Amino acid sequence: MFAGAKKLFTQPVIVTSVLVTLILVGVQRLKLLEYFELKVFDQMMQRRADLPPDPRLLIVGFTEQDIQELKHITPTDEELDRLLGKLVSNQSRVIALDFFRDIPVEPGHAKLLNRLQKNNRIIAICSTTTPPPPGLDVNNNVGFADLPEDPDAVIRRALLFVNPEPKTPCQSQHSLAVLTALQYLTETTKIQPQITPTGDALQLGKAVFKRLPPDAGGYVAADNGGFQILLNYRSFHNVARTVSFTDVLNNKVNPDWVKGKIILIGATAPSKQDIRNTPYATGRQDNSGKMPGIVIHAHIVSEILSAVLDRRPIFWYLPEWGEVIWLWGWTLVGALIGWKIKHPLFLALVGGGALVFLVGSGFIIFNQAGWLPLAQPALGLIAATGSVVVYTAYYEKLQRDKIAYQIQEQEKTIDLLKSLLREGGSSGNEANSPVDSQPQSGQLLNNRYKVTQVLGSGGFGYTYLADDTKRPGSPKCVVKHLQPAQKDPRFMEVARRLFNAEAEILEVLGQHKRIPQLLAYFEEKQQFYLVQEYIKGHCLQDELIVGKRMEEAEVINILTDVLKVLVFVHDHHVIHRDIKPSNLMRREIDNRIVLIDFGAVKQIQPHQEEESLTVAVGTLGYAAPEQLMGQPRLNSDIHALGMIGIQALSGKIAKEIERDPQTTVLIWRDQAKVSDALAAILERMTYFDYLRRYQTVKEVLEDLDKL
Repeated sequence: MFAGAKKLFTQPVIVTSVLVTLILVGVQRLKLLEYFELKVFDQMMQRRADLPPDPRLLIVGFTEQDIQELKHITPTDEELDRLLGKLVSNQSRVIALDFFRDIPVEPGHAKLLNRLQKNNRIIAICSTTTPPPPGLDVNNNVGFADLPEDPDAVIRRALLFVNPEPKTPCQSQHSLAVLTALQYLTETTKIQPQITPTGDALQLGKAVFKRLPPDAGGYVAADNGGFQILLNYRSFHNVARTVSFTDVLNNKVNPDWVKGKIILIGATAPSKQDIRNTPYATGRQDNSGKMPGIVIHAHIVSEILSAVLDRRPIFWYLPEWGEVIWLWGWTLVGALIGWKIKHPLFLALVGGGALVFLVGSGFIIFNQAGWLPLAQPALGLIAATGSVVVYTAYYEKLQRDKIAYQIQEQEKTIDLLKSLLREGGSSGNEANSPVDSQPQSGQLLNNRYKVTQVLGSGGFGYTYLADDTKRPGSPKCVVKHLQPAQKDPRFMEVARRLFNAEAEILEVLGQHKRIPQLLAYFEEKQQFYLVQEYIKGHCLQDELIVGKRMEEAEVINILTDVLKVLVFVHDHHVIHRDIKPSNLMRREIDNRIVLIDFGAVKQIQPHQEEESLTVAVGTLGYAAPEQLMGQPRLNSDIHALGMIGIQALSGKIAKEIERDPQTTVLIWRDQAKVSDALAAILERMTYFDYLRRYQTVKEVLEDLDKL
C-alpha cells in the first residue's frame, strides 16, 4: 500500500500540479494576482445580463441642466425643502437625501432642518469627515455615505454597518443604503433585521447576508472592516427610473412614480465630482462606466431588496481551502494535458479548450452569484502544462541518450558475440538441449514466477505463460526463456552484457501503451529470462490465412496501427529486427495491435537454418536484405511491415513472394486487388535497396494519410 502511495505521489503529473499550486498560492499571498482577479471580476460583471430597472426605486438627480436652470452648483436648503414637500405629498415611502447639510445653504436652512427632524421617513447623510445636520437621530434618520474603494479606486463592495470611533463626526452605525432598505422592509413587510451573535451575518427574512471575508473570491487580505458585502450591481445602464431635480419642482413627474417608492436624491452632474469608478468602467476610455454616488447607493438598496423580496442570489465564495482545491484541480488538468498530449497542435487546441472551459464555467458560476478565482487557475493550468511538457521533453531526451548509449554498447557486444560464435566452443561448453533446460509446468522461476503453460518454442528458447506469485491475485505474465548458444565464461560474460543492455532498452520502450511492459529480468542457472506484461488477444498470424485476401481498408488500418508504434520505437533509435505476423498481437480489450518480441537479444541464442526460425535476427520472408547480412537499419522494420501488407493483400506466404531478377521489385500485384496508390507505397516500403526505401515511418504514415 505504501509503495503504491509513494508511486502515486512521485508521478510527474501529481508532483508538478502540487508544486505549481503551492507556488501560485504563495504568489497570491503576495497580492501579485489580485489585480488580475479584480479585472476579471469586472469583465464578468460587464458581460452579465442586465436586470430591468427596480420598480421600487426612483432616483431624483441634480443634473447639469438643473445647475444651469437654478444658477448654482448645489440646491439651496429652501429648494431641498420644497422638493421634499412635493415628494412627501405624493406619498413617497422612504426618502434618502444624499446632500450634506451640516453647513447651511441659505435661504431656508431652518425650515429644512425642521422637516428633517420631524419626518422619520427622510434619511440624511454624514461621513467620516462630515457631521450630519444638527438635531437628527443618528440611529434612525442618518446614514453614512462612505463607499469603500479597492486599491484601483473601483467600488466593488458595500459597507452596511460600522462601529464608529468616538471622535468621528459621523456616529451613525448604518449606511444610507441599508437604513433606507430596512425602513422600506419594516413598513412594507414588517421584516426586522437580525444580526448573528458573532456579527458575521445579517438575516432579513429568509435572506442571509454574510460578512465579506478578507480573502473572498479574488481578494487577498482585503480591508473588510465593519460589515461589508460584495456589491451585486443590478445593471449597467438603469438601476431605477431617474428624473431631474427641477422636473420634480416643476411638477413634471407622474405622482404614480413617487407613490410608495423609495426616493434617492443626489447629484448626478459630472461637475459635482461625485462620479465614481465601478466594474463597468474597467477597460473603457470614456466615463460611460462610471456612476454618481447616489446611483451606487441605489444599487446597494436594490441588492438588499431583491435578495429579500425577489430571492435574487447573494454573492457566495469558496473558503480558502476550497480555493486551493479549485486551483489544484486546474493545475492537475494542465499537467494531465501536458503529459498525455504530445502533438503541438493538439496540445494547443486541448489546452486552449481547457482555458475556455475554465473561463466559461467561471462565468456560469458568476451568473449564479458565485465568485471563484480565474486568473490564478488559468495561470496554473498554463504553468502546469508547460512544466510537464518541458519535463517530458527533458526526460525523453535522457531516455533517448540512455538508449543510444545502450545501442552503441549493444552493437559492440553483438559484434563480439558473433566473433565468439564463429570461433565456436568446446563440446563441454555447448548449451544444454532445450529439453534439458525447459522448466516443467508448476515450476517456480526466480522463486516467484510459476510456469503454467508453454506458449511457444524455437531456436531462441521458450515462451511461457506464468503466474506472478508475489503480486496480489497472482496476475498472469509472459516469461521469455533465452538459452545462450555457448556456456564458456567469455561467451556468457558477453551474452550477459547484451541481455542486460536489451532489457534496459525494453524497460524504456515498455512505457508505450502498445508495447508490453517489462516487469523483470533475471539470470538463473546460466539461462536468461525476460518477464513481460501479458497481452490477452491473438497474433496477426491468425488473421493472415493462406489463400484469403484482406480488404485494402483493413490492410491500411493494420499498417497505420503498427507504424504509429514504430514512430515511438524509432524515435528512440531502436530497431525491432523481427517484425512478423506472430510478433503483432491483436489486443482483445481494444482490438489494437501490440508490438512484441524485440529481436536483438536473440543474438545470444543458436541460429538454425530452418524455415520457421530466425536467421541473423530476423525471419525469412520479412527480414530486409541488409538485415540478413547483419547490417540492420531503422527502415529494415519498414521492409518487414511492407511484406506483411503484401502478404495480407495477396494471400500468399511472405517467403514465397519472389523478386523480379532484373528490377528486384516483388512480384505480387497480379495476385491482389489493390489500388495503385497503396501498391506504390508497399513497393517503396519493400525495395531491395534500403536507400530507395522509405527512410522513416513518418513518411509512410504521411503517404497513407493521403489515401
